[in-house]
Amino acid sequence: MKLRKLIFLPVLLILVLSCNKNDNPAPEQFVFPSKVINKIIVDTSGLKWFATEKGVISYDGMKWTTYTDDKGLSTGPIADLAFDLATGIKSLLLASNVGLSAFEFGATAISFQNYNTTNSEILTDTISAIGVDGSNVKYIGTTKGLSILKEGKWAEFYGRRNQEILSRYKISSVAPASNGYVYVSTEGGGVSRYCDAVSGQTTLNKPWAWGLPSDTVYTVVITQDSCQWYGTDKGVGYHLSPYTKNDWITYTRTEGLICDSVYAIAKDLSGNMWFGTHKGVSKLSISPTDTIWTNYTTKDGLIANKVNAIAADLDGSVWFGTDEGISHFSNNKWEKF
Repeated sequence: MKLRKLIFLPVLLILVLSCNKNDNPAPEQFVFPSKVINKIIVDTSGLKWFATEKGVISYDGMKWTTYTDDKGLSTGPIADLAFDLATGIKSLLLASNVGLSAFEFGATAISFQNYNTTNSEILTDTISAIGVDGSNVKYIGTTKGLSILKEGKWAEFYGRRNQEILSRYKISSVAPASNGYVYVSTEGGGVSRYCDAVSGQTTLNKPWAWGLPSDTVYTVVITQDSCQWYGTDKGVGYHLSPYTKNDWITYTRTEGLICDSVYAIAKDLSGNMWFGTHKGVSKLSISPTDTIWTNYTTKDGLIANKVNAIAADLDGSVWFGTDEGISHFSNNKWEKF
């Protein structure tokens, strides 16, 4: 009898624990459509938007949301995101391999509009980058050049005359500046600058733009006074003016950058510059008396070292998109998704 009790009691305990577990199931967790994050932007309400390899998702600080293709929204690779600045409209522009999607969202209604070669004059359906200027003109980087949509009318730009760099090299990013210039970076052809159809067409490449570390440029970001930050495969180029040959500063591993392959750049609310690289994240803090570099990798809490996207949040924190998910850096602490 004593032997039977010893066998029976553990079995009874297992049955009780199993029943308790089934009666109180764990809450369902959000399943990311893809771990690969290509772009992050934050809207004026603080809602975070993420372009993934399998569609777009958002996060409001509490809830994750994924968006379906029931009205034409692509659930394939989303290369870039930008906000439509039309008055009274909350609209997100999505770059994909099936055209440009204008995703309008609000409290009760969601609608979509797609621009592709069958219903518009866009150069091609394969889009790698988007930029929108202060007049709501849309600059769309395609595999055949730059498509421009202004007040319902289409135009094209291929780069400086007789060079046509934008049809020969992949467009990696588009960044309009407040002074009217639009900077279009390429992977192999440097940067094409556009102002209008007859003026301001300039190529920033080696050796003329001596401070640009390489003609393989993965991203361009504009900060105050239309200064440009370029992330390349050989470091960062910082250009303080519109003059091609003047006012350049170059940052590489020699200065403190963690890796010279720089895919993403962002400026936070404190004025720090963040660089996403192939081997982690670098933060550059510049003061009148000092320049400080701080580097972060998976050893510090970053979810993965290859960082494709960075965005500064309204609360001063910073978001990072990688090939393995999302990291959030707030109050010197890392959070992983």
